[in-house]
Amino acid sequence: MQVWRNSACLAITLVIALLTATGCGASRVSVTQQFPVPVVERLPVAMGIWLDEALLAHAHTEELESGKEWQIELGSAQTAMFQSLLAGMFERGEFVTGTTSANVDGVLVPSIEELQFSTPDQTRTDYFEVWIRYQMKLYGRNGELVADWPLTAYGQSNSRNFSMQGQEPALQAAALAACRDAMAFFIVQFRSIPAIQEWLAANGQGPSA
Repeated sequence: MQVWRNSACLAITLVIALLTATGCGASRVSVTQQFPVPVVERLPVAMGIWLDEALLAHAHTEELESGKEWQIELGSAQTAMFQSLLAGMFERGEFVTGTTSANVDGVLVPSIEELQFSTPDQTRTDYFEVWIRYQMKLYGRNGELVADWPLTAYGQSNSRNFSMQGQEPALQAAALAACRDAMAFFIVQFRSIPAIQEWLAANGQGPSA
C-alpha cells in the first residue's frame, strides 16, 4: 500500500512539474507570410537593398507583469517584405551585401530600432497591438549617405477573431499588419523626403542594365 502511495505521489509530482515547465515557456510568434507587390508608379532607378544579419535575426522577447513571456520574430519576414517593395517601387531592384554596388544607383539599409506590443489583458480591450520603429538609410552610388529617416508602423488584430486558435495567431496577425503598414508608409514617405527627391532628380534614368 505504501509503495502504491509513493508511486502515485511521484506521478503527480512529475505531472505538476511538466505542466509548470510548459506554462513557463515563451509563446513564440513568427511572421513568415508573403507580401503583395504594391501597385504604384515605379521610380526609374535601380535600387539595391542590404538586409544585414541583425535585421534578419531580429526577435523581440518580453516578459509581461503576468509572468507570461512572449517572443516575436520579425526577421523572418524582412526578405519577403522588402523584396515586394523592390519589385513594386523601382524599375529594377536586387539584394546586395554592402552599402555600395556597381549595379545599382543606391542602396537601402533598413534596421529595426524598437518593437512594442500590447495584449488584451494589458489594455482591457479585445485587441493585440504591435508598434515597429524602423530606421531607414539610403546610400548613393559611391557609398555616401543620402538620407536617414525613421519609419514607424502599427498593426492590430481582434482577439475574438482567433478565439478558437489561441493568443499566438492573434498576436501574429497584429505583427503582420504592422509589417504591411510599414510597407505602405515607406511607399508614401520615400517620395516626400527632400534629400531623396534631389537624389531621384540626379539619378532619374538609373544605370544601364
